[in-house]
Amino acid sequence: MMTIEAENLTKRFGDFIAVDSISFGVERGEIFGFLGANGAGKSTAMRMLCGLLTPTSGRAKVAGFDVYTQSEQIKRNIGYMSQKFSLYGDLTVGENIKFWGGLYGLSYSEIRARKSEIMDVLGMGSLENSFVNSLPLGWKQKLSFSISIIHNPQIVFLDEPTGGVDPLVRRKFWEMIFDASRRGITVFVTTHYLDEAEYCDRVSVMVDGKIRAMGSPSELKRKFSQEKMEGVFKVLARTAKRKSD
Repeated sequence: MMTIEAENLTKRFGDFIAVDSISFGVERGEIFGFLGANGAGKSTAMRMLCGLLTPTSGRAKVAGFDVYTQSEQIKRNIGYMSQKFSLYGDLTVGENIKFWGGLYGLSYSEIRARKSEIMDVLGMGSLENSFVNSLPLGWKQKLSFSISIIHNPQIVFLDEPTGGVDPLVRRKFWEMIFDASRRGITVFVTTHYLDEAEYCDRVSVMVDGKIRAMGSPSELKRKFSQEKMEGVFKVLARTAKRKSD
């Protein structure tokens, strides 16, 4: 079952084509890596898929909803975690969980149950009344991810979620991603850490607004005669002509 379907999806800003007729599908529970250097168009593509930006042409459905006419339904059926920390630092851990749970439409009893589960899984029971600003970055990001899927969305979009954290924390964060995938949540992730691309079921690489390569990490490494995804990325990135979005 496809949870994301895009066909010839395009976004123009005047004469500039930010996203140039991209087509792909993502299956339920798949971890899909969406790679590209700065200026490749991946952020614009993600905003269209999240219902935040209307395409110029082409078609796309996310969680079964049309990106042109059903953007509000899309927003209710996805989770999103930005590369910039998105929780409220002047609220406590517990208050953030209550706030975002309510925003996602959960009932009081559902919020209470999910809060207990999150605190237990993250081992943060003693930190419920701590202000988020006081937490180490790794804790903040794990909490942010947990809250982004508090409503059990069909898809979670992760925009460079592990930026700035050490390798051990990144590995633990990816264990949370694997768990979400096993539960049937589709994970659509962008990252500049190319070793993380190895963890994805499939990867696409955008260059100058187009998808230049797509497949499993092993398929892409074999196709481009590279030992690591970093090598694949560098081969493709060298063909880029534009510099910024």
